[in-house]
Amino acid sequence: MSVTLDLYGHPWSAPTREVRILCAELAVDYRFIEVKQAEAGDYLPEALNPACKVPMIDADGFILGEAHAILRYLAAGHDTAGVWYPTAPQVRARVDQWLDWQALRLGRLAADLVRQRRFRPGASGDAACAEAERLLTLILPEFDMELKTAPYICGQHPTLADIAIFTSVDYLRLAAFDLGRFAALAAWFETCVARAAWAATAPVLG
Repeated sequence: MSVTLDLYGHPWSAPTREVRILCAELAVDYRFIEVKQAEAGDYLPEALNPACKVPMIDADGFILGEAHAILRYLAAGHDTAGVWYPTAPQVRARVDQWLDWQALRLGRLAADLVRQRRFRPGASGDAACAEAERLLTLILPEFDMELKTAPYICGQHPTLADIAIFTSVDYLRLAAFDLGRFAALAAWFETCVARAAWAATAPVLG
């Protein structure tokens, strides 16, 4: 069913990009409403959702925040093939596992690293960057190992998990993190970035 969708977000926001990629893949039309973040941090200027953070959608009056909740909602309504968020319990559980891994582990580290290196160059963040890099070298082998058995993290087709992880890995690229040391991850990233919808949403940071 067609819905009128407003997406509140910021072009530099990786979580916002997750939603934009899925909308493009599923041919979901939406109106993008940019939320200025330079002075207001990560928060919306008005309390339209409980967390007051981007991204947020307004689907004919249904307000929803949190990127992964939005991804699941859009997949439920528009993924008729059932490939982006599979219905098979074990496959879906694997997608959820990697969505959580991105949200709780990779996403925060990637955001911290790109923030220090691209938005605060010259600031006294060397120690924070070094710690982020150290932790990344501990968790990224988990992802790299999984990708040695299939082209995408949960099989032969990309899922919501690939979208979420891709946006964080692209942050790492922008932060000059060496992806080449993880061969399977690097190959997966090149496969993902070759998809038109994923490349078209790339942030322009200058």
